[in-house]
Amino acid sequence: MSARPEGSFFQTPAWLDAVVRAEPRFRLVTVIAADGAGALRAACPLLAVPRMGTRFLYAGAWGTYGGILAVDAEAAAAVRAGVEALMHDWRCALVRVHDFAATLALPGFREHEESCQVLDLPNDAETLFRDAFTSQNRNKIRKAEKLGVTARRAGDAAALTAYAALHRESAARLHIAAAGRERLFAALAGTPGVDVWLAEKDGETIAGLLNFTHGGQVMNWGNASRRDAWGASPNNLLHWRALERACADTQGPRLYNFGASTGLPGVETFKASFGARSHRYMRRERWARWAGWIRRR
Repeated sequence: MSARPEGSFFQTPAWLDAVVRAEPRFRLVTVIAADGAGALRAACPLLAVPRMGTRFLYAGAWGTYGGILAVDAEAAAAVRAGVEALMHDWRCALVRVHDFAATLALPGFREHEESCQVLDLPNDAETLFRDAFTSQNRNKIRKAEKLGVTARRAGDAAALTAYAALHRESAARLHIAAAGRERLFAALAGTPGVDVWLAEKDGETIAGLLNFTHGGQVMNWGNASRRDAWGASPNNLLHWRALERACADTQGPRLYNFGASTGLPGVETFKASFGARSHRYMRRERWARWAGWIRRR
């Protein structure tokens, strides 16, 4: 079901299982619609956090995308009704979904516009390099190659451990919460669709890129690098190698999602140097009246 064009890696059983293993407070709740023979027609996975007899429901952990996956409009409507019923259960304090594919508009949801940067993938990566990349970006990629920076792709535990170390350093520098992420990375080892790209120079790992490929998009979870390696432009080279591979897979997703850059103008400029455009979508959330009253107090 998650392999549908509107789907993403964040709606796969592999991702949801890894999240629950990394963060034990989450409980998986899935609203489904099936036909008379029991075949799955639509689904909306939710992660529930129980608190003192109530629960908070998230269609995606840590701001990742969620929503309904369905084979037809009738099945989607059935799941939508099921989610709405959960919303109105008095024990439900909050339902929140980052609705990238616009599948879960419901009365009672408040909408907050968010954006990320995405790049449409042609079949020939060279057209991106030539026509979409800025000249400065092309020069940095050539510079990295000239300095002997290499990029390799992996998805095993060792590669994810190396990425986790880089992510920890970058998160501290950018003041980004990283609690539980190393457990998550370890749980994803060997999972299809998980690609770690590592930049190496003089036998040392200096940067890493973590991508999730599934459904309609390649999702870039994050780019992490050693600060003392920035002069060698490893991040530019890593994205270029990942884009080359994604373009070559003509049966794969045709959208490369760089993620959000809110509050980080330098990161936004970096992503724009690859030709990325802004994609706006809605974060939808509904607080129960009693929960809203407690929040205001």
